[in-house]
Amino acid sequence: MLPGEDHFSPLLKTTLESNYDPGISQDEDIEAIKPPIPLSLYDRHIASHLVLKNIVYSPSIPHLLSKTFEVELQGFLNSGHHFSTTGYDVFPLQCPRTQFMDANTVGSYYYSYVGDLCTRYAYKLAMRPDDQTWNSVFNMIVTSRAADLTTEAWLEVDSIISIKPELLDGLSEAAMGKVKSLRKTHPRLATWNVFAMTNKVQEMFQTLIGNKPFEWESCRTLGSHTVSHLNPPPDAKNGLGSVLLDKVAKSHRNSSNRRRVATKIARTVTIPHLPPRTKSYRPDFRHYIQSAWAKAAMYDSTFIILHCGRYERIGFRHRGSQTLFLSGVIDTINIRNPSYRKLHIGLHTAIIQDVLRRQELTNKQFKKGKTTNLKRSASHLDGEAPKPKRLKIAPSTKSDTVQIANEIAKRKLALVRLEYGAFCSPTPSSFVRRGPSCVPGHAPLLVGKEEMQYPKQTRYKANEYLTLTLGEPLGHGAVGVVHPAALELTLESGEILTHDLVIKFAFTPEQQKMMTNEYLIYSHLSRKEGVEGIVTVHGLFLDPETRTLGMLMDEGGLSLRRREIDRGGDGKKIYVTEQERKAFKSALKSLHKAGIRHNDIRSDNLLINSWNEVFIIDFDRADFQVGEQEVELDLEWLDDVLDPD
Repeated sequence: MLPGEDHFSPLLKTTLESNYDPGISQDEDIEAIKPPIPLSLYDRHIASHLVLKNIVYSPSIPHLLSKTFEVELQGFLNSGHHFSTTGYDVFPLQCPRTQFMDANTVGSYYYSYVGDLCTRYAYKLAMRPDDQTWNSVFNMIVTSRAADLTTEAWLEVDSIISIKPELLDGLSEAAMGKVKSLRKTHPRLATWNVFAMTNKVQEMFQTLIGNKPFEWESCRTLGSHTVSHLNPPPDAKNGLGSVLLDKVAKSHRNSSNRRRVATKIARTVTIPHLPPRTKSYRPDFRHYIQSAWAKAAMYDSTFIILHCGRYERIGFRHRGSQTLFLSGVIDTINIRNPSYRKLHIGLHTAIIQDVLRRQELTNKQFKKGKTTNLKRSASHLDGEAPKPKRLKIAPSTKSDTVQIANEIAKRKLALVRLEYGAFCSPTPSSFVRRGPSCVPGHAPLLVGKEEMQYPKQTRYKANEYLTLTLGEPLGHGAVGVVHPAALELTLESGEILTHDLVIKFAFTPEQQKMMTNEYLIYSHLSRKEGVEGIVTVHGLFLDPETRTLGMLMDEGGLSLRRREIDRGGDGKKIYVTEQERKAFKSALKSLHKAGIRHNDIRSDNLLINSWNEVFIIDFDRADFQVGEQEVELDLEWLDDVLDPD
């Protein structure tokens, strides 16, 4: 490919011809781990115009990606550019033998011996051909989940550009602007689902061969259905998609011209049965495909890579036809023409080309006043999001609060919809009550077995359930994800009451144990006199399909950290008035008097609302240790937050 006299020629040849080592193996201990169901709560709530409808078997994808690299390389050389050997010796050119322990080690191996170097080639070929270094503004992230069967990875614009602007040297002003914009608008340029290299996973990768319609799994609640007739974000007009699209029936290509969302609700809704915990999950490739597609829809990514060390499938997501073009099984050890690393240099180059083309299309639409209907948002996976705009809902007055709390306490079912970003729930999740309201008068001294049992009732009228419409996540922590929730309650008279609440979700057994502890603390406090500064908790609810636990509570306002950020600060130094300081201290002392130590006083857990009322939240680490030393430590933490100097 390079002239024989080029000093880089042997390095490039060795780089391109590298495959995985035949000696890679998987530690057998992981075979005993039971795989969890991959479909999360969020995977079932993607808007209907963004879900996957068809899979088209596309064994030509590796060759097309290899061709992408060859074309870019030829253009690079024809323009008089050349590769530098300076700094290239730090990259491992051969993939060594290793034993994988879990999915995380599979992902880390890919990053170390393939992904990292391929991303650097892609950046040089697509954006920075004149640069003599091997730096890149793009980086791969592999999430760390020890001893797990699956994990996630993605390609992103590296946050390091904010502290190392020299990485952008050599780019034009326009190109610099594109890179900085991608960091904000496309947090994941492509998504990887990484698996441990177990025997069952390797068998699973051999399935889904051929063209077939895809049955998307939504929530199984009956009697409520929403269809979104909206246009998806644009697909790039050139590149891999233009070649693959010839295989799609023309009837599948065009998205709807109607721009509306239609919801139909029957007089009664029927909730799904609670599946037994004893039934073990048998891995189904379709579930992993749906989960990966859902993540790509959340972040508006085009390329989906499913990788288990030995085998791989590469998917190309076409938005307009709701089609996944899925490669055949790629053998990372034995693949030839192209070899594995050459294929992935082409893949990473195609990823960057695609996102730049789509960025240009989106900018043109924006200038013309045409924007996509659902903006990208997956901040529930990325920490605390900026304070979202409030959902448009008729406000309730303080005089309504008691009536609303009493109505919530009576109802055993919450229909939960997601309505933000890529989410517009085709059907709602049925969260059934698993713990009573903590509103005074409703909180029992002990929660009996009957309260915690799955309800025998399966059909509910509108005046027997409550509806929650969730917006952009407020943030996430050790316990789970917190969403704003717009409440609607239909009374027997037909009158509808509305109110703003929040709901916190716990997904893993560890998170649910912490949430249950937090709920019991709130229940204890609700029965004590003189307690100040705690939000009202309306109970625990469980989604039977995903086993997600939710705690519904009143909105407490803005955290002190978020308030400082909104004021232009960095959120590290907190400023409060003397009145606010006294109110927080009084609230904390009232908790101690009620027999509770908070044990996690931080600026994120101190809230203040528009009426200047203060609240202390997040009692997942709280306990009943209220000795003099423990109480003093709580108060010292509060002083440290409110008096950082």
